[in-house]
Amino acid sequence: MGGSVGYRKDTFYRMGQFSHDRRRTVIALSLVVFFGLGSLISTGSEFTDAFDGDEMESYQAHGMITSAFATNESEGESGLSGGRGFTIIFAHEEWNASTPQFAEAVNITLGMISDHPGIEYIQTPWNIESNFSSWHYSDDGSHMRIRIEFSADIDAKDAYREIQDDIKCGVLLCWRTGDVAIDTTFDDRMVDDLVNAELLAAPLTIILLIIVFSSIVAALLPVAISIPTVISGVGIIFWLSHQMDVNNYAMNIVSLIGIGVSIDYSLFIVNRFREELHNGHDKREALAITSATAGKAVFFSGITVVIGLTGMLFFEGTGLPSMGIGGSLAVGLAVFFSTTFLMAILSILGENVNRFKVPFGMKQEMGDDGLWFKLADFVMRRPVVTLVPILILLIGAGTPFLNAQLGLGGIDLLAPDEEVRVGSEIQESEWADFGEAEIFVVFDLDGMDRYSNETIDTFYNFSLQIAEREDVSSVIGMYSPGAGMNASTLQSIYTLPVEQQPTAIQDLVNATSTEDVVILRIVYIPEPGSPEAHTLVKEIRLLEDKLEFHGKVGGWAAISVDIIDEVYKKTPIAVTYILFCTGILIFIQVRSVLIPLKAMVMNVLSLSASFGMLVYVFQEGHGFEEWMNFTPLSIDPTTPVIMFCIVFGLSMDYEVLMLSRIHEAYLETGDNTEAVRRGLQQTGRLITGAAAVMVVVFASFTIATVQIIKAIGLGLALAIAVDATLVRAIVVPATMRLMGDLNWWSPKWLAKWFPPLQPNQEDE
Repeated sequence: MGGSVGYRKDTFYRMGQFSHDRRRTVIALSLVVFFGLGSLISTGSEFTDAFDGDEMESYQAHGMITSAFATNESEGESGLSGGRGFTIIFAHEEWNASTPQFAEAVNITLGMISDHPGIEYIQTPWNIESNFSSWHYSDDGSHMRIRIEFSADIDAKDAYREIQDDIKCGVLLCWRTGDVAIDTTFDDRMVDDLVNAELLAAPLTIILLIIVFSSIVAALLPVAISIPTVISGVGIIFWLSHQMDVNNYAMNIVSLIGIGVSIDYSLFIVNRFREELHNGHDKREALAITSATAGKAVFFSGITVVIGLTGMLFFEGTGLPSMGIGGSLAVGLAVFFSTTFLMAILSILGENVNRFKVPFGMKQEMGDDGLWFKLADFVMRRPVVTLVPILILLIGAGTPFLNAQLGLGGIDLLAPDEEVRVGSEIQESEWADFGEAEIFVVFDLDGMDRYSNETIDTFYNFSLQIAEREDVSSVIGMYSPGAGMNASTLQSIYTLPVEQQPTAIQDLVNATSTEDVVILRIVYIPEPGSPEAHTLVKEIRLLEDKLEFHGKVGGWAAISVDIIDEVYKKTPIAVTYILFCTGILIFIQVRSVLIPLKAMVMNVLSLSASFGMLVYVFQEGHGFEEWMNFTPLSIDPTTPVIMFCIVFGLSMDYEVLMLSRIHEAYLETGDNTEAVRRGLQQTGRLITGAAAVMVVVFASFTIATVQIIKAIGLGLALAIAVDATLVRAIVVPATMRLMGDLNWWSPKWLAKWFPPLQPNQEDE
């Protein structure tokens, strides 16, 4: 009991005493924060579907198109609209789409929604000019598609949600897809995935916590702390979405991180409190010591996690900054509620924290016959034998990442059986001119006449160069080479009065140009996120740079190229920031130079294995796509960044918590080997239990229907599992055993400002 004397000057020790003595005040303040932030959910969300890359060429191209065609109501036909409508595709097993009974059945379906006040118009084959009817009928006449546009002054997604269940197709088969339908489906699946993951994780998490604590009361405390953490975090994210661009993945990150770290932190604090009660302290002293040890460790580990998450702020234009903000808020709230609200509740419970014990839980007392003592003893006696095979295994598991292909997914991020995706694939197979695979080249004419011979000649030759490529199926635009047309033919046509020009040419001019802007639509063959599509974008940009006109290349493949470039450009900066700040933080805590460096290497090992599995499963498939219901794709360039920032922080979380016990033992004994053995023995069970909870939370997101969420969930679960078992339980202790007293070495010039803590210093 006398060991607590050394803590009494500690700020966290006094915070623990305050939480005990002013428990009602602390609880009241915590509840005010909880209800205040949670109430912000009522403001609703305005998440953005796109990224915020104003400096990227692809987004500048999109901005030029949006500005040029902002008032053009016919642009929905060209696919250049702002996504204010959606498409319904109809088919019948026997009828041709042009038969009267087919048209009658379509009209019955449309009549169910035509009176909705948000619909501006419904475009059918019988209410437009005949020259555009080919857009509605598939190439073989078996399918029909109808375009429905919403008014500009309403929320198109809300309007779609109101009518989607009213679209009943009767005797026909039908699929809803296109712009608003796809965007709404992504949004709704995000929410559904979040709810389903939490419903799956909650009971499993409670069961794990009961096993770890052997007490129902103690097990429910971490779950209780996760509720205000997540609800408060979601409230802040909802509010922020009205103040800035917040990516629609941010809410999933808040939930993912909030649940995991709040349970982790609560678990460590509750365990230490029970341990101090077992050591004979009264509840006030036990709480104060808990705050000075576990509470301080939680505070420092929270900072390390936040450092990792704020690394996302460097990746402007990718949607990552809002995820980093959301995750950081979740961690900050978890630290706040764990070190205030939870402490006050523990002061009320006292010994009752051990009530309702279960017979199947883990032993709370750590003797010399337990698994973790035996493992610690084995690692200390045979560090090389345990270290080398694990290093070979981890490095080998990471090798598939060398074959990683980065690229943005599109609608194929949804499950293969999702209606909007099926509808999109039907369009691709039934309409030869349909495809998401389009690149837009947008030119600013800068005062030049779009009908001049010089302009026609320049853009015709540019279009011809692109159209002749094997990876391009067509080039669409007012200067594109049609059958039997050349530059001279186009020049002759455009010298005619508008009313004498062919109607098809007029439609093409109106759809792809204004007096200030000209657009070339390039339909290409490779998948948008593939290396071949990226190569096409880069080579088109090289061709465009040679023209005298100022142009921008956009489209999904171009966005993919720009985001990959942003990731490659900013990753060294973000990694340097994370490593530098984390290294300083751990140095301040343990006054060692080598331990932070060792910790960074260990974290990279954890990540390399999970990165390798990411490629092995989600890029290469290997049969996983069949039972996990996804399509193998190129790896989203933001996924490794998200995983690095989250896992690096959480790995440091476990590192800090383990080091705090090892350092505590070293200050007490002055023996490095004994300190490492004792630290592993004391934290091994707890870290494994905490990691098991975190793995369950992350792995529950593998049931998501959106592939990127599925990939992040599995990647994080694997990384944490590897880190808490192989790395934290074997590699870290083995390396610390081999390094000996060098673990605690610091150069003399640093010792002037940060004197190294000496053994037994705290008890002096």
